[in-house]
Amino acid sequence: MAPPKPPLVSVVIPCHNSKKTIALSVLSALNQTYQPIEVIVVDDASTDETPQLVKKLDCTLIELTDNVGAGPARNRGIAASRGEILFFLDSDVALAPDAVANAVKIFEENPAYGAVWGVYGDRPLVDDGVVEWVQVLYGHYRATRKLGPARTGHFASGAIPRRVIDEIGAFDERLLGQYANEDHEFSLRIAEHYPVTRTLSVIGYHDDDDQLSSILRKLYRRASSLVPLIFKQRELKPEREATHRPAEVAAAFLATVSLPLALVSPYLAVVPVAFLAWFIGVDLPLLNYVRRTAGWRMVPPSALLSFVYGLAISAGALSGGLRYLLDVRFRQRYRTPAEVH
Repeated sequence: MAPPKPPLVSVVIPCHNSKKTIALSVLSALNQTYQPIEVIVVDDASTDETPQLVKKLDCTLIELTDNVGAGPARNRGIAASRGEILFFLDSDVALAPDAVANAVKIFEENPAYGAVWGVYGDRPLVDDGVVEWVQVLYGHYRATRKLGPARTGHFASGAIPRRVIDEIGAFDERLLGQYANEDHEFSLRIAEHYPVTRTLSVIGYHDDDDQLSSILRKLYRRASSLVPLIFKQRELKPEREATHRPAEVAAAFLATVSLPLALVSPYLAVVPVAFLAWFIGVDLPLLNYVRRTAGWRMVPPSALLSFVYGLAISAGALSGGLRYLLDVRFRQRYRTPAEVH
């Protein structure tokens, strides 16, 4: 008897103004060790040369005339795909050559799994300086501490069997905008119904943010908009898998807001110092990893940026908490409808 044919994998790549990295992303999918693969790029109304670059590559291009966002764009890719397994890849991520093969193997060994989430590699796809290196090292380190059974997902490089989407629906298209967290909502919905794993064997190299202002804005807005989702999914405790852990965020916030105590009395300066020591203690394993991986020169900027990121997240969480109390529509933001398109 002939061995069963390997399942077709559909790699879905949404993109918008991605001329810098789209070719690297698509080629990494086309050059996987696993076959058969189809690559579907959904161009979300780009205004740069992204579609022209994609047309030169051996893949399917879907061009949208309106900018609909990552979730709806991925849904268009799902609708056009034929694979038994959907592999989602972001346009600023390039896969390691064996990423798809490793994901398929995990599904073969664990047929009940609802998703296999990959992690970012320990180097940037394109080196744009110190801030990006800190982002990449931070993301890789945190991901390697959250391997195995997972709740939250990572659609920058993650795979889902088609049967899961057929059963529970795809991305909620009511969640629009750059910080809609439609990926968090969908991954938590999957985790409600199926076992899910995060693995170091599925690696994607990310062209991460390199502008501090952009990162702080993103962290603030995401933290704010995640508040109702965290309350909705309390039993899954999604904050435990956050890249920036609650303890370090709280320590950075308390160290900052307690600074005025030093003006009241020099003796009270011990309070912010104690919170700062708490922050350093929580972050010490990360800083040791940075030292081992990139050297001592990266340790001070890593510590400083980590502290500033904690402040941005705490401010966003406070803003989201206040809005949660005052805005009924915001509280119901992630109420899953009876049928998700």
